[in-house]
Amino acid sequence: MIKLVFIFSSLFVLNTTGIPNENTDKIETSICENDSCYLDISSIEVYEIEETVNLGFNTNDYLPENFNPLKGKGNIDWSTVEIYEIEEDVDLGFDTKDYLPKNFNSLKGKGDVEWEAIKLAEIEEEVEISFDTKKYLPENFSPCKGMS
Repeated sequence: MIKLVFIFSSLFVLNTTGIPNENTDKIETSICENDSCYLDISSIEVYEIEETVNLGFNTNDYLPENFNPLKGKGNIDWSTVEIYEIEEDVDLGFDTKDYLPKNFNSLKGKGDVEWEAIKLAEIEEEVEISFDTKKYLPENFSPCKGMS
């Protein structure tokens, strides 16, 4: 038996111009302008449906002994893979030089950034978890243990 998982795609378009203002279909709308309403994405609930499909035969009868479909997964040595960059000419239908200043150089000032002068600020956000984490951590747990 093979289990198939159907996942609802998040890419879709919905035109809700015909939905009356009283929302009889319980569709929550958040934006209404010029007699057109748009569906509030956060109001959509996505369900993962898992269904068992019986093909009418045992797939193991047609596979080699000790078959593992995941064998070798992740064993690629990426240093041996050659990547080729294909340069494509783009024809915009006009000459871009006509719209740029005289002696324009797109690389001018490329290396002039003083990275030492830039100060980075780390923003720490407080995360609120809706349960007590101490129940799930070992006794005397310290997240800073081992840090110098």
